[in-house]
Amino acid sequence: MNKQTVDIIGNIIPTLNETIEINNVIDNGGGSYTLETNCTWWLSIAQTYTIGASKYKVTSFVINQSITIQSIGVAVLPVVSSFSISAPEYIHGTLKMAQNEVDAQTDKTILCPFTYLFEALTDRKNTDKESMIDREVDLRIFWLNSANTKDWLTDDHYTYVIDPMQQMVDLFINKIENSKLFTDEMRYDCLPLINVSENGTQVKSIFDCNLSGIELRLFAEIREDLSCDNKCKCIN
Repeated sequence: MNKQTVDIIGNIIPTLNETIEINNVIDNGGGSYTLETNCTWWLSIAQTYTIGASKYKVTSFVINQSITIQSIGVAVLPVVSSFSISAPEYIHGTLKMAQNEVDAQTDKTILCPFTYLFEALTDRKNTDKESMIDREVDLRIFWLNSANTKDWLTDDHYTYVIDPMQQMVDLFINKIENSKLFTDEMRYDCLPLINVSENGTQVKSIFDCNLSGIELRLFAEIREDLSCDNKCKCIN
């Protein structure tokens, strides 16, 4: 049988890991360093990253220009030319099940950023046996990261979360466009969310933590999986 849509998306999400290339390092003194780079991806403010063999906390960044970091412990000048930035965590299910999963994580800094595929989702199965299209899908996918809702103004949410997470969404769309499982027929909308709510009003958050991000509403066509050898075994 063909893979479930939640599993197809779930197989793409872990591939959204990237590398931040360091073009130059400026020593600001006191264990603070500014890294010049052409792409900051979805780097997070106040998050800790391992660069070389040392850990650093991000104190500020200018998207796709520079990152300012602070050594944790002994000050160590970064001497490597790049460091890795992890793929987001992946959650799918009904809103209640997703809330339970998020609530169960006591340290939200470990969870964030994360991606939530909203269910129930719509799969329109194709009954044309001659067609290579297995189904059409309408998806709602939330791309979320922690936010300081107490102190941030609107522009801060865009600077520190929404704009960086848009780069993750763009990478995801690129993965779909290059996947053999999807056709070229695709439409999508991106909704910036300062407060992540179910119906888009942004009045009450759907999770028990402060989050900003993007809701991706995606229509796509999924092809028959010709590599699947189980289809005929289940159907007479």
